[in-house]
Amino acid sequence: MTSATPSNAPCSTVSIGVVLLTTLLILGLASPHLRGDIIDIQPSSAAAAADHLRNVVLDTNSDIINTIDTEEVATSPIPIYDTDDESKYYIFLQKFPLESTWRMIFHTEVIVCPRETFQDDADFLITLDELVNTLVPSRFVSEHASGDGLDSGATAAFTEVPKEQWSKQSTAGCVQLGYGGSSCPTPCCSVPHKSKNTAYPLNSQEAVISNAMGDHKELYLYGTTHIKDGGEAAFKAVCHGHYGAIEQGRLPTCVSNWAGTDYNPLTNNCNTFTSTVLKCVFGLSDSKPGLGVSDLITVSCPTEKGEDGSVDVQQCKIPSEFQNVGLEEVEGEELVVAIELE
Repeated sequence: MTSATPSNAPCSTVSIGVVLLTTLLILGLASPHLRGDIIDIQPSSAAAAADHLRNVVLDTNSDIINTIDTEEVATSPIPIYDTDDESKYYIFLQKFPLESTWRMIFHTEVIVCPRETFQDDADFLITLDELVNTLVPSRFVSEHASGDGLDSGATAAFTEVPKEQWSKQSTAGCVQLGYGGSSCPTPCCSVPHKSKNTAYPLNSQEAVISNAMGDHKELYLYGTTHIKDGGEAAFKAVCHGHYGAIEQGRLPTCVSNWAGTDYNPLTNNCNTFTSTVLKCVFGLSDSKPGLGVSDLITVSCPTEKGEDGSVDVQQCKIPSEFQNVGLEEVEGEELVVAIELE
């Protein structure tokens, strides 16, 4: 007969106390390095903030999706799902230790890659598809309307991708989604979305913050998505404050406004951001691989009531309309910039 081990309350109390004391000691010693600041120089005035948003965050001199034709503003809703197999996107989490924290404090980012990015490496695609079949699928049913051949008995939230394979993936076809601290107060001004972030190779060791240890990057696969435009759509969903959706009352805040001034090293950091993207945009798990005190917050996704009074699934939705907030001249073309430049 198997007997239960007698409990020892004093020892348990001491153990908890030791853990808490150790955690506080680590945080205290590492506190100067806990904040991960965005690499690009931050604005120091309101005028500089406008230039920062135009040139650093959005990089409007590059061909990116943050500008839209004026004729499309009121007439073209964004399709949400495109479920043929070739439109599939793989969703990764990359993990970096921070400098001067004894590799005990971590920064994470979500990387979204279309399947075609890896079309020249059949072995890597086979590996990814095999790994996907071990993962719990998205809780958003529409994601798998076409059937991805996912194992209904899968229980893993994420799985590590072999470095010997991901380190060979140099095609700049992915979207990098990351957040860090800065002095800018505008929604999502601290989520860089320049051309280097929207054409990101999976084997890159560059993070959006300056104190991540790129040489120690780890990569994990969380699942797939059929959301049309993949990483671009995810940026719009988590950053829809850029598009006036919050101010107009059409969409609630996606957990945070993700301004640089919203950053808090414990309660609203880069890992809170990646949890939001994984859980509230893609419907995947927000569990993380061994982040410890770097990832203390469980995010709650926004909910909305439908016309029949029912509560919609908890999800950060993609704005289907854009607020005409200002005109910019970009290379001779008049474009609506989907962000207010004051």
